[in-house]
Amino acid sequence: MGQAGEPVEKVLAELGEEWLLTHIQSTLKHVKGGRLPIGDDAIELPAKGEIIASGDMLVSSTDVPPGMTPKQIGFKAVTSVVSDFAAKGAHPLYFLIELGLPSHMKAAEFKDLWSGIIEAARFYGGEVVAGDTNQACEVVIGVVGIGYSEAPMPRGGARPGDIVAVTGAFGKTFTGLHAVLNAKLEDRWKPLIDAVLNPRARLLEGLTICHARLASASIDSSDGLEACLYELSRSSGVGFKVSDPPIDPLAQEYAEIHGLNLLDVIFRGGEEYELVITLPPEKLDEAVSTLKNIGCNLTLIGEATHEPSITVKMGGRSYELRGRGWTHFKRRAPTG
Repeated sequence: MGQAGEPVEKVLAELGEEWLLTHIQSTLKHVKGGRLPIGDDAIELPAKGEIIASGDMLVSSTDVPPGMTPKQIGFKAVTSVVSDFAAKGAHPLYFLIELGLPSHMKAAEFKDLWSGIIEAARFYGGEVVAGDTNQACEVVIGVVGIGYSEAPMPRGGARPGDIVAVTGAFGKTFTGLHAVLNAKLEDRWKPLIDAVLNPRARLLEGLTICHARLASASIDSSDGLEACLYELSRSSGVGFKVSDPPIDPLAQEYAEIHGLNLLDVIFRGGEEYELVITLPPEKLDEAVSTLKNIGCNLTLIGEATHEPSITVKMGGRSYELRGRGWTHFKRRAPTG
């Protein structure tokens, strides 16, 4: 809801780019120490430590499930970038936002979308400082994050014998998306649906792991657990044996009721935004206790091996994983 006199029911085609930019600039804060004002051709950012930058793009037709509000869309767009920062152990400081917006979008919808972006940036300890707008056939949000890290954690540091661990259980987003797409909206499934509509990055966990120098390798699970294990394997030149698949109990219940394949549910959901790390065995106790102190129960799922294959033991059977996960420009099997 807008304040009295605000043109919240008008669409962007009626309001024009000047109104859009005026609203955006009114929400931004001047960068401390910077000489270039808000609205200039570029932004001046002070450097601190090892500079880390990451970017991601949200496209409404491929990244927005039914029922997600404009504010949730904006928050998710920033979260996807912060999840990369979490995996590297980096503090986000600044965000640059590139917006593609349809001309038929109402002002109220845009303001909700933008408020989600601003709220997320500040939730994760950063600020939106610049960007650009353009007309598009659908909502497209490009986010570039800039920050710093004491010693960023790579994908390529795992060694045979390292423990593989995750910051949370898996399967919520696979089953939550199935629930949304198939109108299984009972209250009992709300935590699964909420994982889809309101994702949060594991930033505190990533910063804590990095600061304590616990992980030999780290990646976020936004493309699915199978895909990120494959990337860790390829980058580090190791394989993995997963002996304890990290299934969320409610997701398992949902999957069994609706006849979903548990291997798909755990390993091929995507957008879980958990961290997958490897750590030397001698650091295991420290890692468990350190993360417990910040409210995170580190879940051990297996170990790294010399043999560069990824195997899973589950339900009395053994499976080999080959890197399936979310990839653009390929057709995806239906979830219903």
